[in-house]
Amino acid sequence: MEREEMIERFVKFFREYTEEEEPLYLGKIKDLLTVTPKRSVTINWMHLNSYDPELANEVLEHPEEGIGAAEDAIQIVLREDFLREDLPRIHARFYNLPETLLVKDIGAEHINKLVQVEGVITRVTEIKPFVSRAVFVCKDCGNEMVVTQRPYEGFTVVKKCEVCGSKNVALDVDKSSFVNFQMFRIQDRPETLKGGQMPRFIDGILLDDIVDTAMPGDRVLVTGILRVVQERREKTPVFRKVLEVNHIEPVSKEIEELEITPEDEQKIRELAKRKDIVEAIVDSIAPAIYGYREVKKGIALALFGGVPRTLPDGTRLRGDIHVLLVGDPGVAKSQILRYVSNLAPRAIYTSGKSSSAAGLTAAAVRDEFTGGWVLEAGALVLADGGYALIDELDKMSDRDRSVIHEALEQQSYHHDFEILLADGRKVKIGELVDSLIEKNRDRVIVGKDTEILPVDDIYVLAYDLKNKRIVKVKADRVSRHKAPEHFIGLKFSNGREIVVTPEHPIMIWENGEIKEKPAEEVKEGEMVLGVRRYEHLDSKDVDERKAKLIALLLSKLSSSNGQYFEIKLHNKGLKSVLDEIGVRYELADDRAILPVNELIKFGIPIDLRRVPPEIMCGSREVKLTFLKILLVADGSISGGMAKLDLISRELAEDVQDLLLSLGISSEISGNVLVIFDAEVILKGEETSEDKGGENARGIRVVEVEKIPNKDWKWVYDVTVEPYHLFVSHGLVLHNTISISKAGITATLNARTTVIAAANPKHGRFNRMKPLFEQIDLPPTLLSRFDLIFVLVDEPDEKLDSEIARHILRVRRGESEVVTPKISHELLRKYIAYAKKNVHPVISEEAMEEIEKYYVRMRRSAKKGSENEGIRPIPITARQLEALIRLSEAHARMRLSPIVTREDAREAIKLMEYTLRQIATDETGQIDVTILEVGQSARKLSKVERILDIIEKLQKTSEKGAHIDDILEEAKKFGIEKQEAREIIEKLLQQGQIYMPETGYYKLL
Repeated sequence: MEREEMIERFVKFFREYTEEEEPLYLGKIKDLLTVTPKRSVTINWMHLNSYDPELANEVLEHPEEGIGAAEDAIQIVLREDFLREDLPRIHARFYNLPETLLVKDIGAEHINKLVQVEGVITRVTEIKPFVSRAVFVCKDCGNEMVVTQRPYEGFTVVKKCEVCGSKNVALDVDKSSFVNFQMFRIQDRPETLKGGQMPRFIDGILLDDIVDTAMPGDRVLVTGILRVVQERREKTPVFRKVLEVNHIEPVSKEIEELEITPEDEQKIRELAKRKDIVEAIVDSIAPAIYGYREVKKGIALALFGGVPRTLPDGTRLRGDIHVLLVGDPGVAKSQILRYVSNLAPRAIYTSGKSSSAAGLTAAAVRDEFTGGWVLEAGALVLADGGYALIDELDKMSDRDRSVIHEALEQQSYHHDFEILLADGRKVKIGELVDSLIEKNRDRVIVGKDTEILPVDDIYVLAYDLKNKRIVKVKADRVSRHKAPEHFIGLKFSNGREIVVTPEHPIMIWENGEIKEKPAEEVKEGEMVLGVRRYEHLDSKDVDERKAKLIALLLSKLSSSNGQYFEIKLHNKGLKSVLDEIGVRYELADDRAILPVNELIKFGIPIDLRRVPPEIMCGSREVKLTFLKILLVADGSISGGMAKLDLISRELAEDVQDLLLSLGISSEISGNVLVIFDAEVILKGEETSEDKGGENARGIRVVEVEKIPNKDWKWVYDVTVEPYHLFVSHGLVLHNTISISKAGITATLNARTTVIAAANPKHGRFNRMKPLFEQIDLPPTLLSRFDLIFVLVDEPDEKLDSEIARHILRVRRGESEVVTPKISHELLRKYIAYAKKNVHPVISEEAMEEIEKYYVRMRRSAKKGSENEGIRPIPITARQLEALIRLSEAHARMRLSPIVTREDAREAIKLMEYTLRQIATDETGQIDVTILEVGQSARKLSKVERILDIIEKLQKTSEKGAHIDDILEEAKKFGIEKQEAREIIEKLLQQGQIYMPETGYYKLL
């Protein structure tokens, strides 16, 4: 069909096609004339097909010509029907094509055809300008040459002038036309894949007004022209597929999008009338696996889920029920997860061995097509609104697992937090990040409430947790994030303070292990991870005379009026130092007056207030020289200890850091610095810290404070790959995985039901030991699971016989053994139907049942504990919320709109079953403190009691509290000798007490 004929037919279609006797497309074109002009007209292909089937077919077979003709027709209608010629070219965008393809179905037969593809977006690039019409100008003769550029091909450049042949040709940016350009990747939806099948993907190009219409994790229906681009890696006849997008439309993200026919609905309603429907559903989950009734019931409840609610103040209460299976190898944990991944609508299965934080949530990667940063969705995001099945959760690192926690996007530092760089500079993190982002605005990755900038020239002192050493590392990126309503201020025993967001991970030394804990959960008296010495501060050549002069100028004895510096010569030593330096000065009473020009001669800045980076990175001799002069000027020494009274708090911190670079410990109080090993400075000896070994020490938290945020818009972060830990303030400090964060909870949705499995640390589960000691998961993560099941492989003659017979019958092919009571496909639709249509409301009877249980359990904690000061917490509001979700899920299983008393009782029974497995203290009483903090309340109380005893007894003797006296006192409070010894040993490992002499103990 000729182009002119196509244009005429489109004009006729636009003018004549009606819907409800109204000219539909004339109305759409008229909408372009509104105050905010639109740049697209959407055309339902089915409308065109019913009006002009031949023209509709031309659009499918020759889309470039067809779309171009439609756009020309729109301009004619605008000009002739609405008398408008001033509007820019309008896009014609087609949707609702006759066939919807999966990504895996796209083949060579679709090249240069208009196709409609359904899938899920896994990655999106940043938006960049694309030159659609490039104007090249000859600098010699002024000739202009116009080249239309195609987004899926390379940049077509004019190399010489068509008129004069000159090669002096350049792109004229002002005369060229640009549009927004964005690339994305779409892949097959999880539910369209068969077990073990790899999802296929295809890259797409978005131009102009359709950029940013979808984000990673979104389900979309895309219409576009399939293009091919030759692979760049090799000169082979192989091409990659690219979709030049014409129309993109987000589709329903709910798992209920499963197609349910009226016949299916009839079957589902009939099924729900069964009295044994709950048991039938439970029996239909992994029927090939014998037993585990409670586990299967817990998973069934997770599949149906509670009802999510958004409160009037915007708070969202989740409906997702999270389940964790912990147990011995060979107890079918993985098989259960795999079965559920095939049963649950919209489920993603992933293994901890192969999942990093990026694999679970999102990562920023380099795009091979554009070379820019791309945000790529991970398992939790792709399963948004569905289910994430995570096997071997214990195999992930702390940082990988932490992405399951809420509110990751705000684990950052206050604007005024000072960070020590590897070149000895100390900068406020906010000033550093703000200035870098403003200078490099074109390279900034923008997320929701997040800005990230990759950097190349900033080096920090990172911390290698495995080897407990400091390493010099180039920072990977800096970032800033929307600030929270309040901060947490932490003060430490070395005198330093940091201000961070409430969720910021703090490295805590607990039970001889280093764990992460959110700042808002840190308690006074806990030990954080610090360093004994700074390593890898670059060594710079500094004149010792210069170091001495800087020390004098920084002492309290000096002052300046802008033209002169005055130094009080309160002892002969200071005058001899000045003479040794060889600096020109004049004496006036007890003062030496130095002209500013004299300082410039030594290369010393006039506004000197802090220890300069060159001293911080100077040689050992230079540092010792500097410190000696400060001691002479401002210090007092007694019994090997020294006090330095300095002019400012900032200077005290600088000097403390300088001491740490020599392995000398100190504490700050106000502007006063107490140095514990001053003899090293005076004699120039080596410290034990200079001789290597693990670079780690415990530093006590002395104060935790909640600070309102009154002024700050942003909080800040510097990310260090691969360690994610850096050193500053004498502490090992965490930095989060910022680029992932920009796409996890900040930009992308990850509202997912998590069903996970984990193995015990030492291979098999030991019933005699508490759960937290056997599984390599932090208490903060364990407490996020509503139900935790322990699966133990123990010899039992009767049970073993039943399991063996069951397995043998399965292998013999006895179908009745493994045939589920409800077919796989019907149960899948039943779950989807329930989640879409049933939103149970909790009845008064159910509320009464849950309230009665909650109060009874809390009351039981008080009995018998008043005299001991022991308060086990059998249940908290977190378990109360879980009970509500479980009750709602139980009602949903019956398709009931009301949560009844029986639903509540079933939820309570299952909750109590799991708590008895995982959260009973040494007396057999339920205590969720074990899950929350890793120790029972009784054990914590005994630890506090031992600390009190040591504190009281150490005052009676210079040596400290003797072990026999401690054990005797502990016995009075019901703590047996063996248990008291174990507590003392742990306190010693954690650094909360120390042994000045064998058999004696003191609080640190």
